[in-house]
Amino acid sequence: MDTVGSGNAMTEIALALAMGFFSIMVLTMVSMGAGNGDTAEAVAAKLAAPETEAEQAALVAQTKDDFVLIYHAGRLMGADLAPVALAEIPTDRRIILAVDPAISMEEAIRIRASLATADLVVSTLDKRWLQRLERTAQ
Repeated sequence: MDTVGSGNAMTEIALALAMGFFSIMVLTMVSMGAGNGDTAEAVAAKLAAPETEAEQAALVAQTKDDFVLIYHAGRLMGADLAPVALAEIPTDRRIILAVDPAISMEEAIRIRASLATADLVVSTLDKRWLQRLERTAQ
């Protein structure tokens, strides 16, 4: 009985399967690690305007009793763009705080913490407001 021939065939098949699995493992590791050496720039989070009906419905309507407060370039201003001190901000009315979308989260939280009110709506300034504020700053 000669078992050398059939043993070699099984060994060859096992070796071929092992090489195939190893190749797939190496390709997977390379593809999962692709891009780690790239120096990509960090992108700041940007808030987009509402586009869907559900997002439009989530918008808060302004009432005549609301106090509009604008934060831009490190300054607090009223709706008329006149400077406002923290002591002048009412605590018994709803405050709508409009902030520059480019500020950091840390700065937004600091501003929020400085306002002594329970009823606060935070919004971002749109392009028209930002252009108007840039014109008045010059």
